[in-house]
Amino acid sequence: MMDKIIVAIHGIGSQLRSGTIRSVAHRFGDRSCPPLPVMPLGFFNIGNTAEVRVSRLDAKANDPLARIGFAEVFWADIPEQVVKANDTLEETKAWGRTVVSRAEAAYRDNVPDGQLKAQDFQLGVGIVEEIIETIDVMENLLAVAAKMGVFKFELAPLLRDYVGDVQLVTDFPFYREKILYRFHSALAQIVKAFKQLYPDHTPEIYIVAHSEGTVISFLGLLEALSGRAVTDPENTLSVAVPVDASWIDCVRGYMTIGSPIDKHIVLWPKLWKGLQLQSHLDGSGGVAFDTAGQTRLKLKQPIKWRNYYDYGDPIGFQLDAAVEFLHENGCQAFEFDTRRNDFGFSRYWLPGKAHNDYWQDPQVFGHFIEDVVLPTGKAVPPESSLFVDKVSTLIPYVLTFALHWAAVFVLYKAVTQVPDTQAAPVFDRLPLQIALLSGLLMSITVAARLPRLVKTNGIRWELAALLAFLLGAVPCMWYLPAGAADFFGDPFTGLLSWFDIRPALVGKTALVIAAFAIALSGWLVPRRPKIGRQVLIGFGTAVIAVIVVNRLADGSVQAPVWPVLLAGLAFLYLWWLGILLFDLTFVWHRYIRRSVAVQTLLQWTRHKDARPHSMMGMGRPKSQPGHPQ
Repeated sequence: MMDKIIVAIHGIGSQLRSGTIRSVAHRFGDRSCPPLPVMPLGFFNIGNTAEVRVSRLDAKANDPLARIGFAEVFWADIPEQVVKANDTLEETKAWGRTVVSRAEAAYRDNVPDGQLKAQDFQLGVGIVEEIIETIDVMENLLAVAAKMGVFKFELAPLLRDYVGDVQLVTDFPFYREKILYRFHSALAQIVKAFKQLYPDHTPEIYIVAHSEGTVISFLGLLEALSGRAVTDPENTLSVAVPVDASWIDCVRGYMTIGSPIDKHIVLWPKLWKGLQLQSHLDGSGGVAFDTAGQTRLKLKQPIKWRNYYDYGDPIGFQLDAAVEFLHENGCQAFEFDTRRNDFGFSRYWLPGKAHNDYWQDPQVFGHFIEDVVLPTGKAVPPESSLFVDKVSTLIPYVLTFALHWAAVFVLYKAVTQVPDTQAAPVFDRLPLQIALLSGLLMSITVAARLPRLVKTNGIRWELAALLAFLLGAVPCMWYLPAGAADFFGDPFTGLLSWFDIRPALVGKTALVIAAFAIALSGWLVPRRPKIGRQVLIGFGTAVIAVIVVNRLADGSVQAPVWPVLLAGLAFLYLWWLGILLFDLTFVWHRYIRRSVAVQTLLQWTRHKDARPHSMMGMGRPKSQPGHPQ
């Protein structure tokens, strides 16, 4: 007899009907010995989007999986119709500006004496716009990688789909109610169908939700717990019939993966208003909801909620804001504690792609199965890999350096064409020269971009920028062959005529000073990422142009001029890509990877300003220096 039903609800973007529940069923089927075969989509599909089918795997009668049915809540067709119409959703950058504006308004309301100024939020607007621009550019690079067979990951569509679906759920009540009605209706159909098969039994329902599907399912659960009447917003009848919400009595477990619930709670607080969630645990272990002294709803037990998120996931986070929300509203319906039931880890190699990698992770699903669905008492939480954590952190920085290396290589090969063998030292240890000059260019980028991406207080970030520059400049002073240093630094040696510098160091010193001047330009313009990038590239172009023109004029370069010009354009393009990728990587690690931005927003809802964190730069409340972040 079937007594458990797994209900999957998908996340953002384009989805295949029944694709999500097949992925879930596959993870369950892997627990059998031997593993059950992967079933085709048609095995789960019913054809009608609004209807629900409960499917069972071909498990032996004595297999615990024989007791489990699988169903799906499909809602991707709703945002797809809106996107296809192309007359409702706001352009991504424009919508991003509204999010920052709402964050600023929330800050002003909750922290009236806060230290952040209007220009700090303008910096936030600039960062959001830069992230969007960078992702669009990275889409082309990832397409090249896919064609080469290295790996395939559609980063830009992922984030565009996320922004579109979030807009629809948060800012358009009609579509939100339509999606929520789909969720309630599906659960009601599942329970009704089960009771037709087994009139004397009640099913145990376990909801598995991913991405924005976690927000929809959480809202749906809270509406059912609150006793809110849910009707079809498209129903034109004078009297709309609400969905039967008795399905909430059957929910026993709740699994969220890659969940952005916290961001929705702190950025869209009105979504969560008007819910009657006050409840208490009764003597029998159940949860009672009372209204006017009468029990209107009683759950047999709290819903066992487990959350899983990878640190490389740009969308999923720890859900301490959800825990705080439930506590503030007196809701006892969930067995959920961030210390015991909220699992963060580093298991997936590629940042961003991690958002979809949960479906291929047997340990994540295995823990939920053994801890909640089929308890064994031996459930082992997904382990975090220190090696994966470090490598996944380094990958985008390595790619950034690779772009800087490619920029230097292209330009270097074009301009170092010498007229005779007397200049042979220029080519001495060529790989070393390119590596050192690439490191110097990378240090320029880092030192110049830091003030564009952070709120600077004191000299902390100035020292960080100086250290970054020295990491590229010092190796050049020590190890760059004299021929290469003189070749690039000679146009600026006149600036050192007043100083007593050893001849062997004149070229190197002039080159490093020119590099420092380029890096310094990033600190002398308004704190807007795009303006800073334009000034940086413009100033760098001027310095490179002086070097190239000087070399062409004195006959050091014998190559035709047009290849040098093409190489210069390629250099600028690759450097520009490197700057964009560094910005995205830095913002990712500082604000997103460790949930610092969400934690800061959460502090604002507590009417507390956030003070700088020793590593991340923000996050700890001023009144609680030891508050964990």
